[in-house]
Amino acid sequence: MSDYRTKKIALPSGQMIEIIYLIDPDAPADPTPQTPVGAAHDADLPLHYCPACTSDLVYPVAWQETGEGLWTVERRCPNCEWHDVGVFEQADIEPFDDAIEIGTEILLTELRTWTYSNMNDDVELLIQALDRDLIQPIDF
Repeated sequence: MSDYRTKKIALPSGQMIEIIYLIDPDAPADPTPQTPVGAAHDADLPLHYCPACTSDLVYPVAWQETGEGLWTVERRCPNCEWHDVGVFEQADIEPFDDAIEIGTEILLTELRTWTYSNMNDDVELLIQALDRDLIQPIDF
């Protein structure tokens, strides 16, 4: 498959998570601005903030280096479905990238917390089942 890209993230436990980004083969190679009326980027807001609903969850859908120090970035807000395509300087992109990395770390921390909690619940249920003789050799 040539219509995807991957990013690997190392967890503190040593495990690796591979994130797969699917690429739409019908999407134009160089996105053109499709900003809804009144939804242009506010220069006072960081790129990860939505100018329509002020959510801080805006993420890049597509990006492409369009010149020396310039990036064409398509962004989307998951809260209000705002989207925008704009050209930004490297100085604007770096804090955006940092915000994405911080968000990824927050998600991974939550994933570890939920995984640990679910595993504890499963172990407790297994112990209860063993104590009540609910598990028989035929179960294996």
